[in-house]
Amino acid sequence: MESRSLARVAAVLLFALASSFPAGAAERVRFGGVEGDLVRPTGSGPFAAIVVLHSCLGPRADREALGAMLANWGYVSLFVDDFTPRGLRETCTVDFPEESRDAVAAAAHLATRPDIDAARIGALGFSQGGDSALTIGAGVVGAGRFRAAAALYPPCANLNGRALRYPTLVIVGAEDSVTPAEDCRRLAQAQPAGGSQLKLIVVPGVAHGFDDPAFAGGVDTLGMRLAYDGAAARRASVELRRFFSANLLRP
Repeated sequence: MESRSLARVAAVLLFALASSFPAGAAERVRFGGVEGDLVRPTGSGPFAAIVVLHSCLGPRADREALGAMLANWGYVSLFVDDFTPRGLRETCTVDFPEESRDAVAAAAHLATRPDIDAARIGALGFSQGGDSALTIGAGVVGAGRFRAAAALYPPCANLNGRALRYPTLVIVGAEDSVTPAEDCRRLAQAQPAGGSQLKLIVVPGVAHGFDDPAFAGGVDTLGMRLAYDGAAARRASVELRRFFSANLLRP
């Protein structure tokens, strides 16, 4: 119980910090049969943008705080909701290629907005959403739409050793039993020597979903062990900010 309370406090503090740099209220947007929540920094832009892709459990409960944090960093964020238009509750036992297609549709929508720099759009995916982020990084989908992709605890084995074409960051826990870190190590080893676009960070001692306060104290669901780790979440935030700054904020 204490760990859950601490996680809630951490989420509130994260939101408060991000909100000290004002962001507009989340705007529900619809495009091509897809829905999502868009959060933007104040100002006219044009801004770099990040398409955020959720896990097989659906949109994250802390997306308001995440959106405020990304706005604080200078990005418009579009949290794609793959489930509501399709009446879904989870997709943890099936492949879900629709998420990749929705990501491309989201990038296309962002590119039409005058407050977005269409040449500076990235993707950020969690778990199953990370799978989509990897396909974006490999240029399997969305080639030319995205400049960079980041994936937290993705199923690296699904990429079958394919080379990454665009800058791609992967962060995974060493104790992840859902999407094993070893699969991501194999993916990293399969990249071209001297020209790899992949940066892999394996965080010691943490499990799947380590950045999500909803999993404080550890949660077992649908055969998955999910566990929040505050220190790992903070490290991931630092790494994500550094990665997107290097690949999206520069001209």
